[in-house]
Amino acid sequence: MKSELDEASGQHTTGHEWDGVKELNTPVPLAFRVSLWLTIAVAVIMWVLYPSWPGVADYLKGTAGYSSRDRVAEAVADRQALRLQQMPEFAALDIYDLAEDPTLEARYAPAISVLYRDNCAACHGRDLKGQTNFPNLTDDHWLWSGDPGEIEYTLQVGINHTSDDTRWAQMPAFGDGMLETEDLLSVVEYVLQISGSEHDAARASVGADVFENNCVGCHNDGGIGGYENGAPSLVDDAWIYGGSRSTLRETLQYGRAGVMPGWQGRLTDEEIKKLALYVLWAGQDGPN
Repeated sequence: MKSELDEASGQHTTGHEWDGVKELNTPVPLAFRVSLWLTIAVAVIMWVLYPSWPGVADYLKGTAGYSSRDRVAEAVADRQALRLQQMPEFAALDIYDLAEDPTLEARYAPAISVLYRDNCAACHGRDLKGQTNFPNLTDDHWLWSGDPGEIEYTLQVGINHTSDDTRWAQMPAFGDGMLETEDLLSVVEYVLQISGSEHDAARASVGADVFENNCVGCHNDGGIGGYENGAPSLVDDAWIYGGSRSTLRETLQYGRAGVMPGWQGRLTDEEIKKLALYVLWAGQDGPN
């Protein structure tokens, strides 16, 4: 239909009608149209100047050379420099000198706790008491000793991680043809015995010989553990994976190889020292 004058509004129609409803010819006001085109123009300029559209292998970097990543890196570096000014000891002293200073815990533990929560609490818990598969850091049971330098080194290179210098510790799978089932079950009873748990004495007696022939290379005589290889003591109640009969059998059957990331390159040397001290402070008996 043709355009006509709508008597009720005094506006011309567009000539369109749907079920008796006619469309008025009332275009968007000029000011709004100008604003729309200005917005599009500004968007095009921003696309040219700043990072914007993704590409096949990268994204358009923009001609202005702006990078929010660089800004964040600068802000982080500024904060790190400020922390070094606020905690100068961690840049000036080595870990052994720091461990001998009895005043540091009261002065810096609250601040270092934030660093711990951001990087370590997901595995070891906010209270440092660990969880299944991750060791408790508040007791005096150490895998590579509680020496300050050893703790610092573990934090640097990790355990079973990607660093060439990482600490390596693996419990082999003795159920994979290395031990017969009866021998494996006997070792379980022997470990229950030396850890002070309820056990089958007859099986434990047999298990002692099997343990001597297969396990003392890592866990040492009597299962006291070995600092030099990260093998835990089996004569206490500090279990990483659990000390029940079923869990011990699973450990012997399938082995264990827990991973701790190496933090060198991800945290600064000063931050690693702070975390090493924080672990020392958390121990019940301090460094051993």
